[in-house]
Amino acid sequence: MEITVADDISAEYRGLVQSILDNPEFKKLQRYKQHFQTTRFMHSLNVSYISWLIARKLGWDAQTAARAGLLHDFCVYDFKDKLPKGEIQAYYHPRVAASTSERHFLISDKERQAILSHMFPLGPLPESREAWLISLADKLCAISEFCCFRIALARRHKVVISYS
Repeated sequence: MEITVADDISAEYRGLVQSILDNPEFKKLQRYKQHFQTTRFMHSLNVSYISWLIARKLGWDAQTAARAGLLHDFCVYDFKDKLPKGEIQAYYHPRVAASTSERHFLISDKERQAILSHMFPLGPLPESREAWLISLADKLCAISEFCCFRIALARRHKVVISYS
């Protein structure tokens, strides 16, 4: 699978996330539906891009916002699958995403905490501005996806995914 991000998307942003987008395990997120018509890959990319844009505008840690936003749902399983006994998806998948991210990438403590807290209030309290931002961007993207609105990088020709 080849992923191409449009040239009008900032080279700075693309530079921060390209190694994640190139990772074969991360690319598997394209297989899973998220919020009806969106894939988990596209949802994660939108959360990342919106978080990065806002963090950059506010002078916050844009790298953490971009990377943790992209990795916040890095779970290579179907969310409809049966979970270990007694687990609830809203609490379970942030821990899986953090663990998977640590296995595949060198992530900072700040990125890890943002991934773990993105489901707030159904999980830990975000500890940084960037973690709050990712949690809010995740909810904004989920609402947009439920309403079938294409926002951010889900708009036409912003991201092209080709299968070889």
